[in-house]
Amino acid sequence: MAQRSILIVEKAGGPLHTVALNLQQTGCQVYLASGTRDGLQYAMEFVPDVVVLSRSLAEMETVDLCRSILRNLGESSTPAILIAPTGGDQSGIEDPAHDSRLAESLALDLLAQSVKTLTFRARHTIDTQAILECHGIRLDPRFSLVEMDGNRLDLTPTEFRLLQALLSRPGHVLTRAQLEDAAGLPAKDREPETDSENTSRTRRIDVHVKSIRGKLDRKGLLIETVRGVGYRFREAAWNINALN
Repeated sequence: MAQRSILIVEKAGGPLHTVALNLQQTGCQVYLASGTRDGLQYAMEFVPDVVVLSRSLAEMETVDLCRSILRNLGESSTPAILIAPTGGDQSGIEDPAHDSRLAESLALDLLAQSVKTLTFRARHTIDTQAILECHGIRLDPRFSLVEMDGNRLDLTPTEFRLLQALLSRPGHVLTRAQLEDAAGLPAKDREPETDSENTSRTRRIDVHVKSIRGKLDRKGLLIETVRGVGYRFREAAWNINALN
């Protein structure tokens, strides 16, 4: 099962770190952005399933960020956007009542549950039989067929599933764990996660990606390595002719 990704945007030191911890403990990939500028940058880089905006942000900042995400990502890749039911202005309140604190705690819990529901729906609405095409590379799951500029490519079943995962979300960073899920790699055969980028041992996913790149020839550069994270396929707006 693919890892769910959530972007939380709030002011530094805001209350939503509690939600972030809750979601991380359930296996979600959580990105925390301080302010709308970082929020837009993270949204463009990681293309999360859900974006959560704190009420600690100014209303116009929130509206502008929503519009910018829609304009830059397009309707097909735009994540679900939620306004957090917490973090309202409490200036002037020196000693909040206990029932207010309880209400805020419940709101945070409900927010976390809402995010989980939305990411579950997003993950299960992907059409695994959809024909994918980008930069002259065409993948047809119905016939397990991959063509590049009209020429058929010979991919193994694992390579086919990995390329399908990358092509289904151009510009979206997929972790090695997500790609292992997409490839159907048995858990017992997976390489353990490591915090070090200087490991001498080559991960299995890296070997498959290297093979795919070789078969894509010059267009293999469209599969970009994101250091310390995983891989992504260049979005259609990127000019392949720039390689000449």
